[in-house]
Amino acid sequence: MSNPYQPDPYGGYGQAGGRPGPPPQQPYGYPQAPPPAQPQPPYGYGYPQQPPHTSHPYPPGVPMAVNNSLATASVVVGFLAILLSCWFVGLVGVVGVGLGVSGLKRSAQLGGTGRTAAIGGIALNSLALLISIAVVVLYFVVPDA
Repeated sequence: MSNPYQPDPYGGYGQAGGRPGPPPQQPYGYPQAPPPAQPQPPYGYGYPQQPPHTSHPYPPGVPMAVNNSLATASVVVGFLAILLSCWFVGLVGVVGVGLGVSGLKRSAQLGGTGRTAAIGGIALNSLALLISIAVVVLYFVVPDA
């Protein structure tokens, strides 16, 4: 199929012979501008080809972001320990404090990544431990009134 916007390479506007005649006149209205020249798409189907996908979205030499999963785990355990501290499950805060201390040491190796989360996890788990100790004291030590 040919492009209707390109001139006919075989001679003009449908006339026999090699000499093109004048273009047809517009019968009404304003004269129309010729259509804009558009580049020819390459042969093939569909859209232009995308470059091949690489597994690393950044150029070489750019370090990938590293997260401190121990610090994140400490924060998550701290929230769960506070929520469940009324049922003596707040003693899980001991595990969370351990995760927080390990996350704090790992953040020193990673250049400070996750330091705030590790400190927050230690604080949450310490609070859960204090709440659990208070619940145990109130439940077992204070006599029923």
